[in-house]
Amino acid sequence: LPSILMYILQTLADQPRALNSLSHYLDLGKETVSNLGNTKKCFAQYLPELERQGATWSQGYSGCQNKASSEQQSVLLKAALAQENIRETALSITDFIDECLTMTEAQEFFDCFAKMSKLQLTKVYNISFNASEQALILNKHLSSIEMEHYSCTNRTEDTYIKDTDKIFQSLDQCLQQND
Repeated sequence: LPSILMYILQTLADQPRALNSLSHYLDLGKETVSNLGNTKKCFAQYLPELERQGATWSQGYSGCQNKASSEQQSVLLKAALAQENIRETALSITDFIDECLTMTEAQEFFDCFAKMSKLQLTKVYNISFNASEQALILNKHLSSIEMEHYSCTNRTEDTYIKDTDKIFQSLDQCLQQND
């Protein structure tokens, strides 16, 4: 249901067909607002308001999208820096292992790998700790952005619905006064 409502709202915001159709009709009849029937006057008055509400909703929704996208990019950039630090540390361990693997003499080979636990164990634990911490931080920040995005679009949608409801009520009253 929310996706259908979002589609309808987006369609209204992007394509003010009702106003365009009414304007086209009025242009064909060469009529002005002053000599229109009361029904036409009501629509001429309230359709532009509905169009403005659609444009306001569209701008608000785009603002929510842009803010979330910008915040995500910022968080992902910071994560990429942490990722690069972890990658460099992991590659230094890989370089050590590669060096051990190139040794052909058995004693040097075994001694090299025996030293690895002494020399590289701290790096392995640091990689594990930093990766776990960064994963938690990234998850927390992205979840927070997603939650704020939802709240922002929900507030925008709520305002749109309430404001268009007021306009439709006013249009209805105008039409009833003209019966």
